[in-house]
Amino acid sequence: MRVCIAVIAVALICSVTAGSLPDDATLSRLLVGTWQGARHATQYRSDGTWIMDPQNSDLLHGQNTHGKWQIKEGKLIETWRFEGEPSDSSTVDEIIELTSQILRFRTLSQDGPGRPEGLILPSGIYTKKRVKHD
Repeated sequence: MRVCIAVIAVALICSVTAGSLPDDATLSRLLVGTWQGARHATQYRSDGTWIMDPQNSDLLHGQNTHGKWQIKEGKLIETWRFEGEPSDSSTVDEIIELTSQILRFRTLSQDGPGRPEGLILPSGIYTKKRVKHD
């Protein structure tokens, strides 16, 4: 019985270690593409820019929410500025899992004019699925 418990403990430790994230450069390469969340699609471009709902660009006359992104220490940092606002808004998302098909994350902070009232952080875990490689 003790051997069985020891084997299970070692297996759990190995699975946690195996679940660690790749370096920021690898994460950045994996992120490039279009991802579908519960409400919106987001396209992350290799030049460090992003656009929300790129499929609606013509309908919105190119005025989709858009901005810049970067990954630092396993965290996705997005910035944008709403039209008419004097300062940028930003979010910091902790990447939990990023594969060629799945992005799982939790929002750690959101600042600026776009911050929803009553926002409680850190958030729950969100999942986006890749819909297009760019």
